[in-house]
Amino acid sequence: MPEDRNTDLLCRELRANIDAMTLEWVRRVQHDPYMKSDDTLTLAQIVDHVPQMLEEICALLSRDAEPDFQTIRASSQHGYMRSAEGYSLPDLLRELELLRDCVFNFVAETEIAHEVSRAETIRALRLVNHYFGEDTLFVVEHFLARERASRSQKG
Repeated sequence: MPEDRNTDLLCRELRANIDAMTLEWVRRVQHDPYMKSDDTLTLAQIVDHVPQMLEEICALLSRDAEPDFQTIRASSQHGYMRSAEGYSLPDLLRELELLRDCVFNFVAETEIAHEVSRAETIRALRLVNHYFGEDTLFVVEHFLARERASRSQKG
C-alpha cells in the first residue's frame, strides 16, 4: 500500500471514529480513580474541545511538511476552558494523557486492521506525541501564569 494511501486511510478512520474515540476517552476520564475535577461537569463540559482536537490531529497527519504548532487552537482552548472551570493542573494533565493514550491505541489498532505501514504509524505517533507535548507545555505555562497573577493580586 503506498504511503500516501496510509495517511489518507489513517485520517479517514480517525474522522470516522471521532465520536467513538471521544466517548471512550470520556468513559476513561469518568472512571479514573485519580480524577476529581470532572465530578461536577456535564457530559458536554467534559467533552469540550476534544472532537476539535482530534480533527486537528487528523489535519496534522495529512500534511507532508512539519506542522506549525503555533496555529493549533482547539487544544489550547480546551486547557483554557478547564482552567476557567477550576480544574487542577494534575487533573488536566491526566486528561490529556488519557486522550493521548486513546489516540495511540487507535493508531496502533488501525495499523493492524488496515495494514498501515509501520513507517506511517511511527510518523503518526510522533506527530500525536508532539501535539500533546506542545499542549502540555501550553497548559503548564497558562496555569503558572494564572498562579503568578493571582499571587501578585494578593500581595
